[in-house]
Amino acid sequence: MSLPRELLRRPRMEMRLTARGVAGVLLGRYNHTSARPGLDEHAHTGTLEICFLVKGCQTYELGGRSYRLTGGDVFLAFPGEKHSTGGLPQEKGVLYWMALRPPLLHLPPRQSRTLWRTLLGLPSRHFRGSWKMQDNLDAITRRFHQAPTGLDAFALASHVGAFLLEVVSCAGAVPGRRGTVSLQPVLDGIARHLDEPFSVPALAAQAGLSEARFKVRFKEEVGIPPGEYVLRARVDEARRRLRQSRATITDIAHGLGFSSSQYFATVFQRFTGQTPGDFRKNAVPAAESKR
Repeated sequence: MSLPRELLRRPRMEMRLTARGVAGVLLGRYNHTSARPGLDEHAHTGTLEICFLVKGCQTYELGGRSYRLTGGDVFLAFPGEKHSTGGLPQEKGVLYWMALRPPLLHLPPRQSRTLWRTLLGLPSRHFRGSWKMQDNLDAITRRFHQAPTGLDAFALASHVGAFLLEVVSCAGAVPGRRGTVSLQPVLDGIARHLDEPFSVPALAAQAGLSEARFKVRFKEEVGIPPGEYVLRARVDEARRRLRQSRATITDIAHGLGFSSSQYFATVFQRFTGQTPGDFRKNAVPAAESKR
């Protein structure tokens, strides 16, 4: 069951589950309809943060590495680790984050320590999640915003526990290869022909799939719908051209298949939080950044 419309539309919410009798858990959710300012480098003392990206894309930087998330991905920041969005914006999309501190879920001390050590010992910081995670996070959000009952602590702790077990399971799974034989030629073709119009039926035909199956397969493997993927690919290339070339904004827009510079500016700002002109003024040319 998805969230009620009034919760789905909220741009940001934080849920302190201690208020409903569940120790050590803070759950947050944002719904960004356009890019927002990025996160400065920060750390959470004694707290494990688990991010689950429901849809969209987001980049995090931790320990000198950059992690690019798409819909359905999980990212972990362990206690005391400095992390940020690496100078990039918080992108358009929907994301849950859960902050955990022991003791967890009112478990007996030994079980709480075992769960905490298991979470801190997970082998990967970035991995593919499952939609069972979203089901449990949505259930927590619905329950938290309903009228209190005597069963809240039990119900919320059950959903948190199910979510954490799914995190442990997915973190240890053998990673599947994104961009399989059927979809990689499609992705390569998009990258080579960003100036050309794309239609979902044509892309599906190239992959040898029905349109309905192609949409499902694309979202499963790439993390975002094909139309959004094309727009993001064009915006990424526009960033490169704005930094490295002297072409006008109008020429860049038309060279990437946008019908007008106005539409290009609207899309660019939605995904980057800046107009193309502001981005170009603030960007450091690649040649200069290496001096």
